[in-house]
This record gives sequence, C-alpha cells and structure tokens, in this order.
Amino acid sequence: MSETDELLIHRIIQGDTSFEKLVERYHHQIYNLALRMVNHREDARDITQETFIKAFNSLPLFRHQCSFKTWLYRIASNTCLDHLRRRNRESCRRIENHPQSFQDMVASIPTQRPGPEERLLLDEREARVKNALAKLPDTYRLPLVMQHYQEMSYHDIAIALDISEKTVSTRVYRAKMMLKQFLTGGENDEVHAERKTGRADGRRVHLL
Repeated sequence: MSETDELLIHRIIQGDTSFEKLVERYHHQIYNLALRMVNHREDARDITQETFIKAFNSLPLFRHQCSFKTWLYRIASNTCLDHLRRRNRESCRRIENHPQSFQDMVASIPTQRPGPEERLLLDEREARVKNALAKLPDTYRLPLVMQHYQEMSYHDIAIALDISEKTVSTRVYRAKMMLKQFLTGGENDEVHAERKTGRADGRRVHLL
C-alpha cells in the first residue's frame, strides 16, 4: 500500500526519504497542466521542474490546510501565469519591432503530439478545440483546464487559485461559452473578457 502524501512529507522533512517520490507521483499531472496552459512542450517541462523546485524549497512551510496536491497545483498555476506574462511581454516587443513577422511567429508554435496512438486519434475537431483553448485569456483557460482535463473539483480549484467556488464556476462557464464562440466563428474569434490582476496577503489574486 502506497504512503499518503502527508506521511511522505513528514518523512522528507525528517530526512528519511527522498522528495523524488512526490515528484514521481505528480509529475505527469503537473506537466499536463503546464502543457495545456503554454502549448509548448519544452516550456511545460521547464515549468514542471520549476514547480517542484519551489515546492521542495517551501515544503517546511506547508501547513496541511489543504491537500498537498491542491497546494502543488497552486504553485504550478502561479508558475504558469508568470511564464505566460513573460512570454506575452516578449511577444509584444517582437511584434512592435517586427510586425511583419507576427504570422510567422504564430505559425512556428509547435502543436502537441503526445505519441503515435494519440496522434492517430487527433481529428480536425480536436485540433480546432485546442486552437480555441489557446486563445482564451489565462484567467479563464486555467480553471477550465483544471476542471476538464485535470478533473479537479470546483472546491480544489478555488483553493489552488485562491478564489471562491462561485468565481471558479463563473469562469469555467464563461470559458466554455468563449470556446463555443470560437468554434462557431462568432465575433471574429475575438475575446471580450476583462482581466484584472490584484494582490492580497502577498499572493496573486485574479479577479473577474
């Protein structure tokens, strides 16, 4: 019978076992979350590594007020958002300096192709959904990915993102409506979603 996260954390802090056991347990889930968010395999690997480094360094501060998995997802979520903000700033600078190369830059973003079997199942609709997902604002894409692809409950998503369950529900609903809009070609594929970012208690808080 496998050890619980709580027992592993206690043993890791005591020096009786390796943090690698927690990495092995959650690596695939965190990588998949990062890949859905940034749509780039190398960046997703970097984000995954950074997430576990942050978790390891902060492990003595973990107070078990939520599950380790939820706590880890909070770290991963903020790491993804930090990466996307940096990438957006860099993209804006490239577009300003080289506006004619913007289409080439977009076309160069690699598509996710996990393996031969899954590649055979990747049909036109799945590709369209993936492209539409990439167009969503980060504030809406993240809870949708966590709910749909990671199968997390609204309660756990709320804790991970430090927002209310009602806000999670609203954002997931709006994300699905925007996806539907993209897939049906409405509004010329534009997103009219207001995004605001604030801080509270030293943590990032993303507000509607």
